[in-house]
Amino acid sequence: MNETRRFFLELAYNGTAYHGWQIQPNALTVQELLDKTLSILFRHKTETVGCGRTDTGVHAKQFYAHFDLEVEKGKKWKMESKKFLISLNALLPYDIAVKKVVEVESESHARFDATLRAYEYHIHYHKDPFKQNFSWL
Repeated sequence: MNETRRFFLELAYNGTAYHGWQIQPNALTVQELLDKTLSILFRHKTETVGCGRTDTGVHAKQFYAHFDLEVEKGKKWKMESKKFLISLNALLPYDIAVKKVVEVESESHARFDATLRAYEYHIHYHKDPFKQNFSWL
């Protein structure tokens, strides 16, 4: 007998190469790559729900998503383990990093349970190659 458990992921990404968070037809997104990677690890289709959306090229220092996983009833599942994070991050591109995975109540929702959203806009006034893609000139 199986039961469905819900997990939250805390991640960060450099959005330069992506058309935002949310899956779109004919455009590469962070959610698409995360879903594919989780599906590989769990050996079945896994879909995430994000706490919001980002536009093309936008970065996220702290972004949350959730996914559901069917596991054998009573089986311990150590998603929080370093081994799982190492495996997940090894399969993701370098510009997407999962920081933490935690099991939550089955009703918890990454988008609707969010209590705060903050956005930062960076502007620089002189050409600086170290600020390219991270600040507006």
